[in-house]
Amino acid sequence: MDSAGTLIEVGMADMKMAVNPSVIVTRGLGSCLGVVLYDGLKKLAALAHPMLPKIDEGRVKSNPYKFVDSAIAAMLEEFRKKGCQPFLLTAKIFGGAHMFSSIPIDSIFNIGMRNAEVAKEIFSANGIKLIAEDTGGNSGRTIFVDSATGKVAVRTLFHGEKVL
Repeated sequence: MDSAGTLIEVGMADMKMAVNPSVIVTRGLGSCLGVVLYDGLKKLAALAHPMLPKIDEGRVKSNPYKFVDSAIAAMLEEFRKKGCQPFLLTAKIFGGAHMFSSIPIDSIFNIGMRNAEVAKEIFSANGIKLIAEDTGGNSGRTIFVDSATGKVAVRTLFHGEKVL
């Protein structure tokens, strides 16, 4: 990633948008999902770090960025406010790891897998192309989103870095 420009940090249950030249970063993606939406015409990137699949399954619903479904809906609304058309956006997802070996991989309690599935359903329903993903496995990730290109650098402790 190009280090020129501003570095914008996104915490858990948070979302940030950025225009060129900026890099948006989120750290510690385990079962959480890093959701990246990008408008290549406007060079506008957004990164959310939701923790759980669906807001209607949550006890506390005050933060839409805590849940994959409501985070993506809120992101789409922010893009609309900036004059973007959702069907022109591209999406990438990261994280969704299976962090607890005591939970069977096909269990409803495999939150990472469910997070990724919910994101894909919402993208499909909104006509948004999922162009890259690095999900699953059992290691945490840190991702850096370049607002100039929409490229995402994915860093893992044992697998190094790759750019998608």
